[in-house]
Amino acid sequence: MNLLRHKKWVVPFGICALAFGGLQFFRPTLENPPVTGDLSAPEPVKEILQKACYDCHSNETRLKWFDHISPGIWLVASDVRGARAAMNFSNWDKLSKDQRNGKLFESLNQATFGTMPPAQYTALHPSAKLTEHDIAVLKEYLATQVPKTEPTPQRAAAADTQFAAWTHGAAPNDVQPSPNGIDYMADYKNWETISSTDRPDTATMKIITGNDVAIKAVREHKTNPWPDGAILAKVQYEAAADANGTVHNGVFKQVGFMIKDSKKYEKTQGWGYAKWNGTKLEQPYKDASFATECVNCHAPMHDSDFVFTNAVDFSATAMKAALSSDTRNTVASLPQTPLFDTHGWKVITSFTDRSHGTTYMLFGNDSAAQAARAGQSAYPQGAVLSLVAWKSQEDANWFGATVPAALESVEQVTFSGEHPKYDRYDGPALKQATADPAAADERVAYIARQRASIMP
Repeated sequence: MNLLRHKKWVVPFGICALAFGGLQFFRPTLENPPVTGDLSAPEPVKEILQKACYDCHSNETRLKWFDHISPGIWLVASDVRGARAAMNFSNWDKLSKDQRNGKLFESLNQATFGTMPPAQYTALHPSAKLTEHDIAVLKEYLATQVPKTEPTPQRAAAADTQFAAWTHGAAPNDVQPSPNGIDYMADYKNWETISSTDRPDTATMKIITGNDVAIKAVREHKTNPWPDGAILAKVQYEAAADANGTVHNGVFKQVGFMIKDSKKYEKTQGWGYAKWNGTKLEQPYKDASFATECVNCHAPMHDSDFVFTNAVDFSATAMKAALSSDTRNTVASLPQTPLFDTHGWKVITSFTDRSHGTTYMLFGNDSAAQAARAGQSAYPQGAVLSLVAWKSQEDANWFGATVPAALESVEQVTFSGEHPKYDRYDGPALKQATADPAAADERVAYIARQRASIMP
């Protein structure tokens, strides 16, 4: 009886064995193309990257014996091809210095949050797992790779030329949709601001704005997850330092959007991505598959709904909440000042004083923003500018970047009458400061001459 029971499984087992054996003759080819230009780095750094990254992110892939077994080899080959497309250390010579830095800092970010190498990979390849010491070595190395943003006349001239073209209507009115069907949203420049970022690793600066749904979520502290309908715009610029070492938004590079729709974009963790480059915006970024690149980059932020930005609440309620009761009542009673009436403020520009660790954003009411973006030589009557300063802090979500932290001051210029009115509020309590007329005139001139960041 037992013999018959065992015989019953012989044929199915034999068929499976034959199928498995036959499957080994059908496998994808995974070749190692020539190395055109490898990463040059200190030996300890190179060893860490080779053990953790090179089997997938280079043309020097070394497979274990079990990696060759079908059907596993199909998954391995697909993963390696995808990894090489995202970053390939064997073609390092094809990337610019900024691109190399961007890839390395992104890799460190992925490693810090434990998304790279993937857990499923290190489970079978334990030697690839990064230790805390490995990550510390990588951080120490990358800290030496941050380029200094020196005053460069060529960069300033390029930004001037681009700004002049923008104010004369260089940006087309009919921008083509992204390959994945997302339309360009030109009104992002009029959305309220969520934050800004200084990225020395790629010599870039960013301003992040949000639509009404996103801003409401920020003020109600409902950003994890973000609600459907929220849209974030990230505007990126080339960092440009002035003679004093202050780093401003220079040449406009690109604007990208993240659109939350948990059903429509279910395959990309509920977010749709789109990006356009240059002031003419003729071509959306790459093709529809680039969303995969965005998803991979944002993967470490899975615990914060895949968003890197820690939103700053610029609302009147949030700013007043930080004040003492006495100061709050005093500020609330200030006559005819929009100091805390931030609804409708439009960001004009942002900049960073790295030597003093201060982040600035210049806001304006409608007439101020319109005049600044048109490149007008003077602000009209009724225009109001507010230069807000924050203490900069390290971005917890991106090594080497800085973001706004504690509020330091608010300077306000109101263009009314023959002479602009200047007010300044300092410190966490935003106590009104008294400035002598000469100092006030100097600050008014400084604030008024800040050029608008290009927002096509």
